[in-house]
Amino acid sequence: MQDLQQDDDLPMFARGIAGPLGKLDIPAKTKIDEKTHELWLQQCAMQGVDTSSVLRDFIYASVYGKTYSQMVLDKANHDAKRIATLAGLIGHFGAPESDEKRSRA
Repeated sequence: MQDLQQDDDLPMFARGIAGPLGKLDIPAKTKIDEKTHELWLQQCAMQGVDTSSVLRDFIYASVYGKTYSQMVLDKANHDAKRIATLAGLIGHFGAPESDEKRSRA
């Protein structure tokens, strides 16, 4: 159990994480009882997630009605649709090398 707790103290990335609403740089911590902590660590381990992401999802769901994970997915889907729409409006836009390769084929 202790190994899971120590993993949360290590930074996931060398640089700050940018989320759909900006940089994630404000820590959120709380105190809970030992039994709840053990059960929470077990639950996170069974789901294959770290405690930080579960806590982050809970906070975002409480504030925005959507988990952080859902907001990231929504933003990625929005960006993909925007790129597809732009590609449809202006046509194929590749690097000059891609046109060269097509003409040789």
